[in-house]
Amino acid sequence: MRFSNRAYKYLDRLKRDKDWTISDPKKLINYLLEQNIPQFEKIIEFQTDFSGLELTISGKPGDNFKATLFSKSDIIENSPIDIIQINGQYYFNCGDHQTAQFWFVISDKGEIGTHDRNDNSVNIIFSAFEKLIETYSLVDKLISNRFHEYPAFFEIKDKAMLDSLTEGFTFHYTTNDNYNKWLSHGNLIFQQATWFDRPAPFIHIYGIDKETCETFVNSLTNKRIIA
Repeated sequence: MRFSNRAYKYLDRLKRDKDWTISDPKKLINYLLEQNIPQFEKIIEFQTDFSGLELTISGKPGDNFKATLFSKSDIIENSPIDIIQINGQYYFNCGDHQTAQFWFVISDKGEIGTHDRNDNSVNIIFSAFEKLIETYSLVDKLISNRFHEYPAFFEIKDKAMLDSLTEGFTFHYTTNDNYNKWLSHGNLIFQQATWFDRPAPFIHIYGIDKETCETFVNSLTNKRIIA
């Protein structure tokens, strides 16, 4: 199964901008050939399946992410493709976040990351766009179910102790990869993810109410696991 049932239901209600939607892979292959760019499977897949899709979270318009790879006019006009090459790997601009001012890119392997134009580096934050969709669908469900979102994002100072403390928590496989991990226990669920600007982990917490979140935050803070 490509997505969880939750994510499929979430995708069913999303909007997709037709100006950024190209469903014929042959047109994409010809476009890439015209630009002397290899026909990367993951790039073609992203364009046909996701480009033009706007990910949303109920009640949080500032968190919208719109996937944009190649537009119909790009292909008709054979517009030059803005490519980033780092250590032999190709990256393509792939979308915009409503409020996070970062340059989002997709690698030729399908990984999603942010590009720092100052030092021409890429910081991978998801192993695939599917994981970003799964994350959005989970957060949307939590917010819709009136879970309290603790506003702070915390730096993880002692990952080994955090792993030990949460060893018996439920592991959410559909959202998890090498850059993200969701764990839950009782009325608490939290995200370990990668900062947009650097390859380091942070923790973000949701709970059935504010008190549940604060109790967990205080526990981690007192043990100097987060800061």
